[in-house]
Amino acid sequence: MELLNDSLKQIFTQAFCDAGYNDDVSVNECAIEKFGDFQCQTPLLLAKKYHKAPISIANDVVAHLPKNRIITNVTVANPGYINFFIDENYLANYLQEYMQFIEKPREKTNKKVLIDYGGANCAKPLHVGHLRSADIGESIKRIMSFEGDNCIGDVHLGDWGLQMGMVIYAVWEKNPNLVYFDENYQGEYPKEPPFDMEELKVMYPNISQRAKQDEQLYEKVKHITFELQNGRRGYVALWKHIISVSKKLIKEDYDKLNAHFDLWLGESDSKKYTDEVIDYVINGGYSRVSDGATIVDVSQDDDKAEIPPFMLLNSAGSVLYSTTELATIVQREKEFDVDEIVYVVDNRQELHFVQVFRCARKIGILKKDIDLKFVGFGTMNGKDGKPYKTRDGKAMGLDDLLEMVKAKAYEKVSASKTNYSSKEIENISNVVAISALKFADLCVLRTKDLSFDVDKFCSFEGKTGPYILYTITRANSILNKVEKDVTSFSLSKEDRKLALCLVKFLDAVKTAYDKFAPSYVCDYAYTLANEFNTFYAKSSIMYEQDETKKHSKIILTKYTQKMLKKCMDLLAINTLEKM
Repeated sequence: MELLNDSLKQIFTQAFCDAGYNDDVSVNECAIEKFGDFQCQTPLLLAKKYHKAPISIANDVVAHLPKNRIITNVTVANPGYINFFIDENYLANYLQEYMQFIEKPREKTNKKVLIDYGGANCAKPLHVGHLRSADIGESIKRIMSFEGDNCIGDVHLGDWGLQMGMVIYAVWEKNPNLVYFDENYQGEYPKEPPFDMEELKVMYPNISQRAKQDEQLYEKVKHITFELQNGRRGYVALWKHIISVSKKLIKEDYDKLNAHFDLWLGESDSKKYTDEVIDYVINGGYSRVSDGATIVDVSQDDDKAEIPPFMLLNSAGSVLYSTTELATIVQREKEFDVDEIVYVVDNRQELHFVQVFRCARKIGILKKDIDLKFVGFGTMNGKDGKPYKTRDGKAMGLDDLLEMVKAKAYEKVSASKTNYSSKEIENISNVVAISALKFADLCVLRTKDLSFDVDKFCSFEGKTGPYILYTITRANSILNKVEKDVTSFSLSKEDRKLALCLVKFLDAVKTAYDKFAPSYVCDYAYTLANEFNTFYAKSSIMYEQDETKKHSKIILTKYTQKMLKKCMDLLAINTLEKM
């Protein structure tokens, strides 16, 4: 479907060309509503080139405007603005076609995209740092799918690094007589793990903290990791227990955020390609040994800052996160035939991915030129501007954060909905809480840091998730009163602003797609909600005496409800029928 802006640009490009100005033309929203819906400022940019006054150019262009049914009431204003309105009949018909187009499934592109987001580490509970990756990644996946790309979401679990060695050591320390630690044992290992998730949560942070202060312990953990990666049976069996217990909890946490993955793979799943990659790099002469480690130089002459070498193997000969990252790219090409890989990760990992991407391209291990994209996001901070943590300085657990927001949402909902049952209040509060947290996360441009403010996030006013939910339920309350299906539609002067806002949805989604930035969808949803609430305040919709006007206002209400729900779906936020 041709977008309204594209049609307008085409009309004015033809007029400029016919008037003798063969230049790029732009059409923008008019800043002052009474002068027009749109405005062309291009005459101001051409004055110097053609040695003519902008208003003279503007008048030339208007005189050559081709006949069309789209624009009306064209005026020229000093110093050279061309202002105009959209014909109401055209806008009404266009809006109906627009809404039908949005409801249709998108024609698929030929691009296959794998989106790497989530990044939870096994053996550890999710914390606030995982919130942004899950929220942004899930929304990007939905936006790209809406635009027609074939998208695959991969959680890419951290399940093969040093933390595995730490947990195995912790299990040994607690009970060294378990069969997993008997190298001569050849039987079947127990099906039930020798720990539960609560114990697992404690093991890793305990050993991690101790290993920072005890070099001997750190070396033991490194050795255990090395033996695990080289297939020691007992360690592999324990590792499988760690993965199974961890995945169950991690899935539950991601479900709360409405983040759903097509693939539940981890670093370990690339293991079958790791040896191939290592041999390829070493035998191809791409690497060198430095202080016992095998590295690949990836710096370039035009680097403005030093880019350290890519590390393939550490001094102990162990595979590193960087190694599995490279092997994972190979895996994704061979098993999923992807054209693009999008990494939704913390801005602080940018250097790591610069090294990985450069190494992948330098060694030429891929069969085709896969587009590798780093999509970084800022940290989640407290009101002091520092990364959000608990009072004792530890990273805030995701569950703790969710409970905090749910408590605030429950407080606000229960105070305003005294006639609701306790179960209704509980259900509404849960949806409101998640919408508050996710919308607050996504409405910030992803590269910026997010300042956590639970009172602000849960507000039913302003640019918040609960405000969008409330607007949807307001529209629902009107539509529930409509006794019969309404189909006739025309636009009155007072309705045109809402109609014009509705037809900007695809532009917002396209910008979000191009910039990997769901914040543009949030901005649009907030603008549309504001326009609808202004429309609602000025219109006595159900008491309108003119049946034609009444039907049109009901249809605009229906369109707004659908559009806001579509926005929230792209943001992976559930909505409510009533609040």
